[in-house]
Amino acid sequence: MKILVYSFNDKIGDGLQKVTFIQKLKEIYPQSHLTYSTTNTTTLKDTLGPLVEFYIDEFIENNQIKSSFFDLFKKKNKFLVKKFDLIIDLQKVVLRTLNLKKVPHKSFFSTCANFVFSDYKNDKDLIFKGIYIERFYFNILSLIANNYFEKIPNIKIPKNKLSENIINTDKDTNIAIAPGAGDKIRQWDFKKYLEIAKDLRKKGFNIYFFLGPQEQEYLSLCLENKFLCPEWKDGKMISNNITFTMKLAEKMKCLLCNDGGTAWMFEFAGVKTLKIFGVTDERKFARPGYCQTIQVKDYGIKEIKDFPVETYKKNLNKFLETV
Repeated sequence: MKILVYSFNDKIGDGLQKVTFIQKLKEIYPQSHLTYSTTNTTTLKDTLGPLVEFYIDEFIENNQIKSSFFDLFKKKNKFLVKKFDLIIDLQKVVLRTLNLKKVPHKSFFSTCANFVFSDYKNDKDLIFKGIYIERFYFNILSLIANNYFEKIPNIKIPKNKLSENIINTDKDTNIAIAPGAGDKIRQWDFKKYLEIAKDLRKKGFNIYFFLGPQEQEYLSLCLENKFLCPEWKDGKMISNNITFTMKLAEKMKCLLCNDGGTAWMFEFAGVKTLKIFGVTDERKFARPGYCQTIQVKDYGIKEIKDFPVETYKKNLNKFLETV
């Protein structure tokens, strides 16, 4: 069976949200040849590759499927020429869906325009709007397989030897902080995180800062304040393999974070997070059962950087009672 999964574009968070979907899809159709294709690029091919290397058989990036009216009159797509038994459209832009549907296929699935273009219909009355994005993907699988998948599993993470001896403190005393996010507009002030870290250390917790390459500017300040940064050694990242970070995450009691890629790594590793939201929608980007949220607009605050430390501490104390 040849399956094509189509997505417009995947950054770290976008890709992580699709990993459990991909792993489950391959579990349903273990003998299938799975092609994953994007109009732009996908982190599932490189950064997240170790999580899907045994599930996705072929990647086709930059496939030229666009939201273009004129492309509707082109006879075929030169990047997607073979016939698929099943095409799964994960995006909702009508013109892209129509251009995708020109790819040769037997069956086509799309929620676009309320299933108008899909061979599968929502006969189970599943919800596809205003819900957590991973639930959206598993509702797709439920319709395709004609079997409702209520439980969404954690990601199956391969072993990583580099991570094994870096953290040896008791998990129940380990709290991680990830101060980064893709955009500055989604980041709480780093110095406020530093204040929280100092307060938690006084209470007996071991604090670990998880810093990606974009957060290297915070490294020296963390080390000056004697906080550990387990992904770094001698000013360099130990590994850029995502399984390295996710295996370290499994040794944490919880994570304090913004709405960014590291938060997703922890949540998909089964670690609970306290995630602060500014401009993004917590309904779509908070993993149920693994994420407690702070929505700054609920406090009458427009920008995340202005959220006060004392109010954060009150939320933190309630959160720590649950983990």
